[in-house]
Amino acid sequence: MVDILNAKPLGNDYSVCTSDITVAIAVVSFALVTFAIVSGVWAANTSPPWLSLAGQHATCSGPRHKSFAIDMTEVEVDLGQGLKTTAWTFNGTVPGPTFETCEGDTITLTVANKGSMAHGLDSHAFQIDARKFGPIAPGKTLIITAPVKVPGVFMYHCAAGEMTDQHIKMGMAGVMIVYPRSVVLPEAKELVVMRNGVYGAPGANGVIAAESNEMERNVPTFFIFNGSLAHDPIAVKKGQRVRVYFVNAGPGVASVHVIGTILNEVRVSGNPKNTLWDVQTAEVGAGDGAAIDFTISEAGTFLFVDHDQLAHLPEGFVIPFAAE
Repeated sequence: MVDILNAKPLGNDYSVCTSDITVAIAVVSFALVTFAIVSGVWAANTSPPWLSLAGQHATCSGPRHKSFAIDMTEVEVDLGQGLKTTAWTFNGTVPGPTFETCEGDTITLTVANKGSMAHGLDSHAFQIDARKFGPIAPGKTLIITAPVKVPGVFMYHCAAGEMTDQHIKMGMAGVMIVYPRSVVLPEAKELVVMRNGVYGAPGANGVIAAESNEMERNVPTFFIFNGSLAHDPIAVKKGQRVRVYFVNAGPGVASVHVIGTILNEVRVSGNPKNTLWDVQTAEVGAGDGAAIDFTISEAGTFLFVDHDQLAHLPEGFVIPFAAE
């Protein structure tokens, strides 16, 4: 694999030793390089959706009935590092779009199946009859309406009966944030991170053909954050609080850690009632979420990692933060 963390060094190098792996971190730029998704490829000058949140105040000040439109499509996605794979998606991306809602809202999802097989949509924030999540036949549309009564960071995913696990592993998952209405969250730089896996070895052309046997064994070839193995440094300021709305789409337990700092607050399942303070690592099970706050204490590089999967770090399973 190409070591993207050492590619095109334009600034200071930082060396981090993790689990007998020494990774030289090249700070490419303290200016955030931003992208936009077009047919699975990020293009310059537009911030990615997972870095473009409206936030608690704007969301909770808005209408209490929020509607979202979702298209289910099967597309080729660019994973970075010269790798591509076919994914089954919500709105053509992995993860799917982030749904920002507020405690007490009523949510309407209009879900159109533009794929070649039956799909569905299950949000862990909804407390409704499971039969209302699908299935949705190809060419059909399902409207799901439900209240969101509990604040949190929730996974949503395809609901395809006995094939649900495979559909999730093919990329059909995303994040629904239900902001608390009465608890004001501290100001922070916010982003969404979803963890999942890619199953299958790359061919000579860099294309990964999904392997159902590997999915059944829960053994990904690669772990990825936000559908990619290529993450440019995210610019932050010294002393700035960062908040990650995190969902683990599986497999296994994610051991969320930021190399170089302590997690100030971890809201288990994203709910302020479940807050842990000043912990080094946050465990998030498959299908679960968390709101994770940490502070960048000084200038330098800080690495968002899964401490249980550090062997995958050189492949690009890391999100760097560059502080000035």
